[in-house]
Amino acid sequence: MALSSKRMIAVFACFLVLPTQQLVMRNGQVGFGQPKPVSFRDTRNNNVDLGDWNEIFADEYRQHIERQQNQEKEDDDDNVSGGKLSVVDRWPGDDPKTGDVVGLDIDRAGNLLVFHRADRHWMLDSFDENNTFTHQSSGPISLPTVFTLNASNGAVINKWGENLFYLPHGLRLDSLGNLWMTDVGLHQVFKFEPNKNQPSLILGKEFQPGRSNDDVGRFCKPTDVAVASTGEIYVADGYCLSRVLKFDKNGKHLRSFGIGDFKVPHSLALAEELDLICVADRENMRVLCYNAGIRDSSELGKPERQYTDEVLGRVFAIAYSQTDGLLFGVTGPTGFLTPQGFTIDLKNDAHYKADIIDYWSPNDKGFDGPHAVAVGVNGQSIYVGEINPNNIWKFEKELKEQ
Repeated sequence: MALSSKRMIAVFACFLVLPTQQLVMRNGQVGFGQPKPVSFRDTRNNNVDLGDWNEIFADEYRQHIERQQNQEKEDDDDNVSGGKLSVVDRWPGDDPKTGDVVGLDIDRAGNLLVFHRADRHWMLDSFDENNTFTHQSSGPISLPTVFTLNASNGAVINKWGENLFYLPHGLRLDSLGNLWMTDVGLHQVFKFEPNKNQPSLILGKEFQPGRSNDDVGRFCKPTDVAVASTGEIYVADGYCLSRVLKFDKNGKHLRSFGIGDFKVPHSLALAEELDLICVADRENMRVLCYNAGIRDSSELGKPERQYTDEVLGRVFAIAYSQTDGLLFGVTGPTGFLTPQGFTIDLKNDAHYKADIIDYWSPNDKGFDGPHAVAVGVNGQSIYVGEINPNNIWKFEKELKEQ
């Protein structure tokens, strides 16, 4: 049965309501808060009134946004830092045969670290109503879950991580070469020292989900980790709670922040020289940046910036390039919106008319299910990992001629 245009609007409008920034008082602290259903609006006050579009269909709205973005790109291209991104063809040369690619980062040699789930998948019955992992009897994944890929050709250099993880998620390398992982099945965060295959530090309780944002000893499906050069640790928690926790280098809890601001804080990016910790607020389709409390611990958790856009979609992963001050991210499936990569200029965002200064994907055709992103050495390469199909993409910058 054919739908009237008004019914079509009702069907797709639910996917298009995006957040606007609001600061709210919660437990004596100021936070971003949850977005309200309002007209389409980005943080640059570039308004698009839904009432103007009551008689158009989704593809026509999409065309309008594309025209708007193209105009913004024309206005802003002269200012875009570092050049455009283009996919590297035939990389990796051979299929590394990973499972669901959930985490990426770069090792100290400049090669790509891949955290994946091998032959395990997150299924509808993987957790019960209390968020307890239901497949504990299957044991940890028996296959290697951490690959190192050569940055030049994508060849597998090393494999490890068998019999350690139940449902891998986040991966991060710190400045000392320690590797940090999260496991949403175990509800834990792990630290591995260089060349070690057993953790030297574990945060959280094995198979015990946290029940509230006040429970600082347990997580509930923690998603990601970021680590400062001071050794201080930030944990995004998670699928069933709404907070970021900060710990000292020994794992002592210092403070939690952003409580209640998120609908799945799915990824973290630390811009240490800017004293910002940014969060991919996945289901609210935005990136929130807070004071990281590195220069002044009393400022930790202070809301600093919000980034969003009419067509941003659900933000799955973010990564920061200190070389040029750019934040790279990927969005996943969101209604009719195409999953894509995006770029934000954290250092020079005041120079742009829009929060998002560039969108990118393999040959501009979009991704399928991007879940992870990493920035290569000197910010010249960007890597994206996908789930279903399990792809790994490499992009390189097209530097402008001077």
